[in-house]
Amino acid sequence: MRLFKPYVNLTKSESTGIYTMNAVVALPKGYALSSLSQSEIKKNGKKLWAVTAKVITNGSESNAMAEFSVPLEQGPTKEVKSTSMVIVESSALRNPVEDNSTEVDYEDAESTLP
Repeated sequence: MRLFKPYVNLTKSESTGIYTMNAVVALPKGYALSSLSQSEIKKNGKKLWAVTAKVITNGSESNAMAEFSVPLEQGPTKEVKSTSMVIVESSALRNPVEDNSTEVDYEDAESTLP
């Protein structure tokens, strides 16, 4: 199994209140970013808002860096206090919240100007 550990930074716009997940993922050779999606997930019994990045095999001969920013469709609620960046192989049949993820509390978001 390959490790796709994402490095993230959560920001919140002072003017709009929108949270943005900024991420960098080191992709081993032979892999590429396929798609991004957002949804609510449960991890260790608690609800999180997750950005899920799917990676696919592409036969590349070198390592690659994927860098992206995703405005979150869901901010904090009474039940959802954290957001997570999850990386899953499109061919994997395991639960995407078990590994290859990084979690950030909404209250830890950096404030940004417009």
